[in-house]
Amino acid sequence: MNLITLSIPLFFLLMGVEWLCGRIQGRRVFRGPDVFANLSLGAAQTVFTTVAVGLLAGAYLSVYQYRLLDISASSALAWVVLMLGVDLAYYWFHRASHRMNLAWAAHAPHHQSEDYNLAVALRQGPFQPLVSRLFYLPLAWIGFPPAMFATAAALNTLYQFWVHTELIGRLGPLEWVLVTPSHHRVHHACNGRYLDKNHGGILIIWDRLFGTFEAEEERTTYGTVKPVRTFNPLVAALAPFGELVARARKAPRALDKLKVWFMPPEWSPPGVEVPATETAVDRARFEVSTSRRVALYVGVVGVLTLAVTVLFLVRSRSLSQPERLAFAAWFLVSLGGLGGVLEGKRWGPLVEAVRLAAAPLVVAVL
Repeated sequence: MNLITLSIPLFFLLMGVEWLCGRIQGRRVFRGPDVFANLSLGAAQTVFTTVAVGLLAGAYLSVYQYRLLDISASSALAWVVLMLGVDLAYYWFHRASHRMNLAWAAHAPHHQSEDYNLAVALRQGPFQPLVSRLFYLPLAWIGFPPAMFATAAALNTLYQFWVHTELIGRLGPLEWVLVTPSHHRVHHACNGRYLDKNHGGILIIWDRLFGTFEAEEERTTYGTVKPVRTFNPLVAALAPFGELVARARKAPRALDKLKVWFMPPEWSPPGVEVPATETAVDRARFEVSTSRRVALYVGVVGVLTLAVTVLFLVRSRSLSQPERLAFAAWFLVSLGGLGGVLEGKRWGPLVEAVRLAAAPLVVAVL
């Protein structure tokens, strides 16, 4: 198991602390449907990464074969340089993921939540690793061993968890060097002045150096400028790609059909309407009306599904690739079915029945 998987109990413990602090302050920190979507999307990325581990790790290993240096993992200086390198690479990936449509489609699910809490930290685009890993390949070429890189990348990710909260204010002198909750609230806001700011992972100095820093001064409204308007994790993950496909199909020229995928999100081909955006500070959050019985069902079954997913992650190395793919397919059906039940879709119970029928077989394989 990697550091991220080992940290899952800590994530839930800290979410409990955040909920309790919110209750003490009289604030509603979490909304059930949003938490369901957040945790489901985070699990989806982890499942996808596990299934695609050969591709993702293979790219780094392939470049590492042509390394310039043989760097020892026992060197403290090497670890410092690597942590800086990982954070700088993350900054450029993160900045690029907001300025190129294909990368944004992979990253957008992380920004879709209209809340801001520790559960949002776990909300990730399932396909994001296919883009982000490209930015770390120079570290392989320099000569940082794969295991050393994997540890540094995990530590970078773990740091970013705690900055997803509204309950921590500004932190004095630390604001000049480190990414803090205040900085990252700006990054998640859809206020016009806050768009595409504060991309750093651990250090905010990259944003200060490269001109993308913005201090938190006005009240923040969270979410994407084109709200996804769903709590269905499967729909949320695929919607950004669907929008690009639709925009490309409308483009009259073949070149523009290709450019759609690599231009900034606000660009559209000539003659194709730019998607409407919402950056109002007082924008209403998306809500779904559901009965307590349905909410309880989705909550309990969702937790059980996530528990089975953790078992899959623990056992993944002993599973064959066809078994991993079969689990991934079952998991995706689970997300779509539960999301459909939550939002009252007529097809939701049918999809849910199919995946429940397959659940005993999935558990038996694990």
